[in-house]
Amino acid sequence: MLHTFSEQEDFNSRLQLAELDYVTSSKAGLATIAENYVGLPYESLE
Repeated sequence: MLHTFSEQEDFNSRLQLAELDYVTSSKAGLATIAENYVGLPYESLE
């Protein structure tokens, strides 16, 4: 999402921007990124 490639087609560039916009502008998107970055809460297997 954060890297741009000059050989990308216009559709792929717009899709990439839409995904980035969703992630940075919604609580659900921000939560998803945070969970993927730091992981979900650890649950003991005991």
